[in-house]
Amino acid sequence: MIKEIALADIDTMRAAIRNGVDRVELNSRLDLGGLTPDDQTVAEAVALAAEAQIDLVVMIRPRGGDFDYSEAEIEDMRRSLRRMRALGVKTVTFGVVDVKKHLARDRMTKLLEAAKPMQVVYHMAFDDIAERCQQQALRWLANYGAIRVLTHGGKLTVPITETVSHLQEIVQMAPTGLTILPGGGVTFENAGWLAQQLHVSELHGSKIVPLPVNNAL
Repeated sequence: MIKEIALADIDTMRAAIRNGVDRVELNSRLDLGGLTPDDQTVAEAVALAAEAQIDLVVMIRPRGGDFDYSEAEIEDMRRSLRRMRALGVKTVTFGVVDVKKHLARDRMTKLLEAAKPMQVVYHMAFDDIAERCQQQALRWLANYGAIRVLTHGGKLTVPITETVSHLQEIVQMAPTGLTILPGGGVTFENAGWLAQQLHVSELHGSKIVPLPVNNAL
């Protein structure tokens, strides 16, 4: 099983690698759900990931709150994407949802164009898309080259053990070639059970591997 961890600093990344993580999603401000990290941290993470031979995904998100970004925020995200590409990042994650709870296709297209040739993951903004529109969103994302969708299967306030049924539906809806990555409340203690219930081979969480209390040690 591929274990992806969400983290926000290099010390935690080193500890996660020591404890067997397979892939890192690098953020800043995990307390806000993860924002775009600074360039220095990204550069260090790119080097560390290469040394450890693991994959690195970098968050592109200019602020906390909803995912209905203004044109100015989209331009900011496009600039971030260009910087990440220059720093050697191979995979990025972002998502845009409009006020009607639909996948914001026009704005997503602008970001997808700016991201090339990096690979793109659609992050947990997916859970803000109205359920009736999610299958169509998955098809669009697959057609436009997204490789994965990170989803909790519902509101983050609901434990993932209670969103399993909808996660199963999302897994079944996903077009061939688009990986569904369950996350939000996944830990090293429940990961095996979730993988079995969902028939998935990849899981995401900030506690997907055990970490020491003081990651600097």
